[in-house]
Amino acid sequence: MQSSTLYTMTRELSRPETSLSISARRTEARDAKQAKQLIQTYTTDVFGRINREESISYILEHSIFSLTLDNNQDTFYALAAFYDYPNVHGVSSNDWEEKWWKNFYGKNEETSKINAINTLFLHFFVAHPDFSEGCAEELINVTFKALPEINQILLCVPPQVTPESALEKYFQPIECDRSDTNCVVMICHRKDHFPTLFIRTARVQDNDDLAPLFNRYNDILKQTYGDFFVAELIESQDDNNKALVAECNGYAIGFMSISNEVNIDILNEVYSLSAFHGLRAKHPDDQWNHQMTEETESYLPNSDIYIHGDVTTHDDGNNHIKANPVLEAMQRAVGHGDSIESTTNITASVGTDKNNKHTKVNQGQLDHDSLTASDYITTPPIKSLEDLDNLQGDENSNNDAVLEIADTSSHRAKITKAQLAAEDPSRYIKPTLISQTPQFFGKEKAFAIQLFCISEVYEKRSYDFLQKAFDMFPDRDYCVITIPQMVPEFPLLQSFIRIPPRVNLPNIQELYLFHRAGLLRDISVERASEKHLDAIKRLTEHFSARERILNDFLDAVRSRKRSDTGLFLDAYIINVADRPSAMIIFSNEENIDYLRSQYNIEDFIYFNLHKRNDHIHLYHFVINPIFAYMTKIFIKEVLRKINKTCIYYPIFPRYADDEMLKHHSPTYATHYLLPVRPRRLIQYNLDQLKMNAPTDCVLGRLPSLTHSPFALTFTAIKLIMETKITINARIVIVGASTVGLAVLEALVMCPYLRFNNLTLISPHGMPGEFPPSHVRNLFLPSNLEYETEELNRLSLRSYVNIVCAKLISLNRPMKLAILDDETIVPYDHLLLCTGNQFHIIAPMQATVMNPLSKKAVPPKSDRMLFEPAPPNVLTINDEFDAAMVLKWLRMNHHTERKK
Repeated sequence: MQSSTLYTMTRELSRPETSLSISARRTEARDAKQAKQLIQTYTTDVFGRINREESISYILEHSIFSLTLDNNQDTFYALAAFYDYPNVHGVSSNDWEEKWWKNFYGKNEETSKINAINTLFLHFFVAHPDFSEGCAEELINVTFKALPEINQILLCVPPQVTPESALEKYFQPIECDRSDTNCVVMICHRKDHFPTLFIRTARVQDNDDLAPLFNRYNDILKQTYGDFFVAELIESQDDNNKALVAECNGYAIGFMSISNEVNIDILNEVYSLSAFHGLRAKHPDDQWNHQMTEETESYLPNSDIYIHGDVTTHDDGNNHIKANPVLEAMQRAVGHGDSIESTTNITASVGTDKNNKHTKVNQGQLDHDSLTASDYITTPPIKSLEDLDNLQGDENSNNDAVLEIADTSSHRAKITKAQLAAEDPSRYIKPTLISQTPQFFGKEKAFAIQLFCISEVYEKRSYDFLQKAFDMFPDRDYCVITIPQMVPEFPLLQSFIRIPPRVNLPNIQELYLFHRAGLLRDISVERASEKHLDAIKRLTEHFSARERILNDFLDAVRSRKRSDTGLFLDAYIINVADRPSAMIIFSNEENIDYLRSQYNIEDFIYFNLHKRNDHIHLYHFVINPIFAYMTKIFIKEVLRKINKTCIYYPIFPRYADDEMLKHHSPTYATHYLLPVRPRRLIQYNLDQLKMNAPTDCVLGRLPSLTHSPFALTFTAIKLIMETKITINARIVIVGASTVGLAVLEALVMCPYLRFNNLTLISPHGMPGEFPPSHVRNLFLPSNLEYETEELNRLSLRSYVNIVCAKLISLNRPMKLAILDDETIVPYDHLLLCTGNQFHIIAPMQATVMNPLSKKAVPPKSDRMLFEPAPPNVLTINDEFDAAMVLKWLRMNHHTERKK
């Protein structure tokens, strides 16, 4: 992964007469060689005999967090590597808290709070001798700034050894109750470097400190409300509205305005909040359809294919969605002739909307089929579109027809803004199936952040506001905040959970949520047993994959192996405040050689620095949604407990065998796993190579790997604490051409970016939906298309919203893409990648019913035939068209034989 500069400043280092401009970044593998040159005698005395480049590389490869200091000219100054367990001989990494720390050091109130969640151990440190003291201070400051959950750093020193003066200045020894210890533990506190912010109620006098802070970022508030808008906002505090200030060194450096006056009904209509009980307390009259998969599963990074059909109500009380003929033909083209019909059970007391004609059915890969198949959706009120009236203008100039398909299509493309404002919002593409939103009637349990600003220097401590904010409203359990989609995600939101919208309106904002329980840091990990069965049943109550999760859980806790294959299986429980809040089921990764040969895993790790038993295969990861943002902490703790370093999770194509899919379930953990690119494999001539041919694992011919190609996600212990940059901008790509797929691949495969709103508009969805077929591929130009196997190894559909439709018009001022069925897709960035398309050509003034000779009317390649084509004239633009041609040929061939 690319290293990012975390902190940059000019600082007076060890020499008073010298000033250096230095920057801190994540350590890279190439730094090991330069670090070796800075090793001194006292380095080996404190950290052991680490005097070889391979030893340094091993430490960096297995570290939780490592930093390098250099300047803009790549001059190397210092390096530090941190772990979540001590480097003390005889102390195990998975139980040091219970068997070592509590027995020797955790006797007083301060040291008893030390655990693997809030503590790092310094395992390696080198610095330029002339600037070692300043480098040590800088590394400590950056570490505390980059990791808000860390409260102290510990240094374990052998007896009778004195660390170098740079470390001795910032680390103080901890008293030990016993004299027979084999080390001296020294501690460095956060409060001495980058302390927790003091949060208090705002005062009018804070305006002098806060007004310049607001104006530095934006002067809109000043222009709108005047110079004293902060003071007026502070004065307006009452029981429902509060203002908080973060104070440091006597100055106000941050501000937060909160209110418990939240329109929760609107939020429930626009956003998927059922997993959080609609932000209300439980009530006996709550109407929740338990037949449907919990909305939490819609947060998983899976693909959604949107098709549009009419909703009809039958006598059985269910809504039956008539499938789009396009999707139905896609199924029949590969031999599945049954009509596609999705049935959704609806609570009897709630009516259905017969006029809703734009309904989405999730047609994602099979192991993700249930992710959105039962989301509870309602159509937002038309009120949300009233602002569109203000944008009324020249309707002809504001709507650009993409293609004059026919008179009717052209008319539909010319929708005016007035018509758009009057339209039902159901015209907008929805990310989840429209059925019925659950109704909650309990007491409101949420408050909102209305205004927030903090100095850039202290923005990593934004989390400190939350405890005081919940103290202001003790009866509220949820904190919500909305931001425009084009606003970058700031550090405060890294502790929040993003809530997906039900409907993508043009002016919609991103909703983030935080639960009061997220303030807890009492986290423990234990091996699962049958006593946890009831807790796991509660966690998976509304999961579509509940049965397979429970079956694997019972196998893991009873026999530690899978009942059908005998494969090793294990399960661990993550407790928060002694309550089971997450569960993970895994096994050892048995096919590591195959993964290494087929995927570019070594873009992230060095295999030679990991043992063969350091790799695990993830089958299930279930988490309480209120702790979703702590997923990476949970994964880190599990890896520490089981002494592993790498975790792998496959994503199978939708046509894969059920045998392959039943052992895996959709997991929120993929938000924190990295997609791994497949390798470009060499095509070997095995007949010529004979005995010199590569092994079966390189060729992908292992007996245990007879299933379909899959996409691979992965993370390692050294990567788990890295934070991705989240981009919420709505990026719409029109056309599943080679260029369109290449753009999606570049965005999805970027390891340090996360795109939440990628959308592909294509008549037949994402290529790769059909099983590989050599005959079908003969109809397509192979040099212009992604092969089916390669697409399945990328699994772009797992990260992209897919709309099965054609673009016919663009409203550029309002940034709306209008589809052929009059649904609308809003966008912030639009990429037109339609590629080369074959079409039936009609000569000038010629029709099929009255053909003219070529001499009479010269043909023109830009003339398209819009009238019904002859049955024996077919165009092949993608794998769906090719499959339909094969179907047509088979049908006609059989007919001729019968004659």
